[in-house]
Order: sequence, then C-alpha cells, then structure tokens
Amino acid sequence: MDNNEKYELLETGETGLSSVMGVFPSDKNFKFDAAHIEKSLSINKAFELKSFSRAEIDTEYSVSAFNAEIEYKGASFNVELYVCAANNINLRDYGFANAIDEESLNRASEQEFYLETSMYFELDPLTSFHLQLKIMDAVVPQASLVIDFMSYRLLSAKWLSMTAKSQTPPSPDYLYTLHCVYDEVEGGNRRYWFHTHGLHRCASVELEMLNFSQGAEQMNTLINMTVKKFLTHPAREKERFTIGYDGMGINLCWLRWEEALKDLPKDILGSFADRDEVDSVHAEPSGVLFAVEDGNMVSPEIYAPTLAENPIYYITNEETARMSALAKERFSTFERVFNKEYRKPEKKSFLKKMFGSKEEEDDSKWTFLVKLGLSVDDAQANSEKEHLWFDVLSIDGGTIEGKLLNQPYWISGLNEGDIKSYPLEVLTDWLIYSPDNTYTSDSIYQLEY
Repeated sequence: MDNNEKYELLETGETGLSSVMGVFPSDKNFKFDAAHIEKSLSINKAFELKSFSRAEIDTEYSVSAFNAEIEYKGASFNVELYVCAANNINLRDYGFANAIDEESLNRASEQEFYLETSMYFELDPLTSFHLQLKIMDAVVPQASLVIDFMSYRLLSAKWLSMTAKSQTPPSPDYLYTLHCVYDEVEGGNRRYWFHTHGLHRCASVELEMLNFSQGAEQMNTLINMTVKKFLTHPAREKERFTIGYDGMGINLCWLRWEEALKDLPKDILGSFADRDEVDSVHAEPSGVLFAVEDGNMVSPEIYAPTLAENPIYYITNEETARMSALAKERFSTFERVFNKEYRKPEKKSFLKKMFGSKEEEDDSKWTFLVKLGLSVDDAQANSEKEHLWFDVLSIDGGTIEGKLLNQPYWISGLNEGDIKSYPLEVLTDWLIYSPDNTYTSDSIYQLEY
C-alpha cells in the first residue's frame, strides 16, 4: 500500500496500523502459560472474554502466541498476544513517558520473557488504548514496566496499575510522543523540526512543524493542542480549523509532507533526505502544520509572540469531559495531600514584606491549583464555559476556595486575584507543585503508591 492509499484510508477514519505494546513482569519466575493468560482475561470484570485460542507464531522472537476476542463497551476487539524473548529489547533505547524508578527498570531488564499485545482501535483512541492497558494489567498484575512500540516510550508499571483500575481513560499525551529535533544555523540560532509518533494507530496522520526558529515553547504547546483535537475531530488536508484565540482566531491547516517539502528549502531537517527507505518511519503519512492568514499558508511561528501572552486553546467537549471525570475521580488524593502539605501564607509585618527573602520563603512550599469550568456571560448552552486556574486556599467538603490566577476573557464579573468558592462539580483539572516535582491526575501515582 503506497502513501496515497494510506492518506485516503485515514481520511475515512480508518487505519491499517495496530497498536503494539508490551508488559514485563517483575518476578523472574512468572509463567506465561496458556491457562494463566486465559483465566486472567476471563475473570477480569472490566471486559468480557468471548473466545481464546492458540495462534501461529509469526515473529522470530515469539515463543508462543494466542488470539483473544474481547468485548468492551459494546465493541468487539481481536487481540493478538505474543510471549516474546526479552533479550532482543534494549530498554535504554526508549524514552520515558512518565516517572520510572531504577529498580523497576532493572527488574524489567532481568526478565527472560515479556507479553506483547497487538490490537486495532475499534472505539475512539483513548477508550481503545485504555482497554489495551487493562488487558496487560489483567495478565501481568505485578508488572515492572510497559513498553509502547508506537510512541517509542516506556511507561511506569505503577501508572499502569492505577490507570487500568480507573473508570476514566488517561491523558491523550500517552497515545503519542513529540520528537523535537533542531540544528544550529548561522548566528547561533536554531531551526526546529517537531514531529509526532503514535497517531497512526488512532486513524490520524502524524503531525509536524518544519523549518521554524521562533517560539519553540509556544510551537510545542500548539502542536500538542492540535493533536488533542485530531484524536476526536481530525481536519481534512488543506481544511482550515481554529485551535484557539489570542485576540483573534488561531487558524491552522495541514499539508501532506510530500507536498509541503516542495516549497521549502531542500537542506532543512525533515527534508526528503530524512525520509528515505532507511528511515521509513518518517516517510509514513504525516501532515505539516501551517498557519492560515489572509488565505495564505505560512509558518505557525507567526503566532509565537501572542501565544506567549495568555491565549485560550479550544479543547474538545470529549477531552474536557474526560479531564473533569479523571480530576474528580482522583480528587480525594489531591485533597489528602492538600490537607497534609498545605501551609497558609504567613502574615507579614510591613518591614518583613519589604526585606524578606522570597526565595527562602518558597523553598519548601507546596502549591495546589485547580482548573474550574465557569459559564461565560450570556451563555447559550451549558457547554459554553471558560476554564480558569485558581490557587487553592481551602477545601471544605464539596467546596473549593481559590484565588483566580488569570484574567478571564468572557466572564465580566471575575478578575485576576479574586477569591471565590465553587462546588466540586465545576472541577475540570488540577495540579500539585511540590518543592521538587509536579503532580497531575495522571502522575499522582508517585505519591499514592
């Protein structure tokens, strides 16, 4: 199948690429026998095992193979499971998707075998991905490590255990990785090439930004927000879409890399030379992002100055609902850590305010932030909300008191610095900043386990 056919397939919402992941046990004596795998899948309450059978071994590193038909949320998934020799995997070649302790990495490195799972996403990408995690956790409940061959990253087994037991799928950030490549050019400046890996299994083109030098941090955020839109509402090639608001609309479109490179310098990173048969991964269907201004396609870096100021990014209703559900599901942990670590700001004398050391005061400070979805002025629908960050001052039952950290765009009765109380129902996200780390609803396992 050539790339034109692949682009056409993706345009219809289909993909020819399965999701391949592996899980390593922590016990060197763990046995991947057929009876254990079938029983582990059959007794799991999160999904239903409809059939299980042996399969032909079709890879040189597999020692046994199985087919499982699993029903999940009304859809049928055909899952291929392979028991593979672990000596062909160099774990140090993979990046980390989240925090993994050295002991877990060493335990995984000592294993003789691991379980590889392969399946097509029959439901939306996050729901399907969540099922794949549940399957691996069911078979290997005491894992040491997870490997995602699609995003070239390792995942924490502690995170796997927490996520598999959750009612809510994890962040879409776990579905893909963003590689940021740069080279030095004349004058000491850098030219960047950003590109994703992992989106093909989600029935989307990979996404890229090519040949830009300004606003790398802002472009990083912009492409990540675009990925989240594409996971549920992908745009067609050359179709303009609005990803946010910076005083005016932030408008983008994409062009397949084969076409985009025709009008770009031939020596840039991500050129035709970087996409030959030897480097076939980067030759797969991928969309280069452009800004759309006055009907012209230009580099997205034109948005860098305004994106550094306090833009609003549009998040799909599906992602907003998922974030809110996960934040609420794990809010008890947030509250428990808040009650343990939060310290009310010290009241200072006039002289201490003038001469006190801010650095000394903040050394051991924990900060707790919540994002709340509040109805905009003259809202016509319940979904018309502005999502604002608050610094949490107190939590009382189902009520959160906080200080607003940014100026609203579309709520005239609120201003930065206002202290207000809101019910837990409007919670859409939260963050914890400790003196040496940041914790989200996806990474709270580091404190909970």
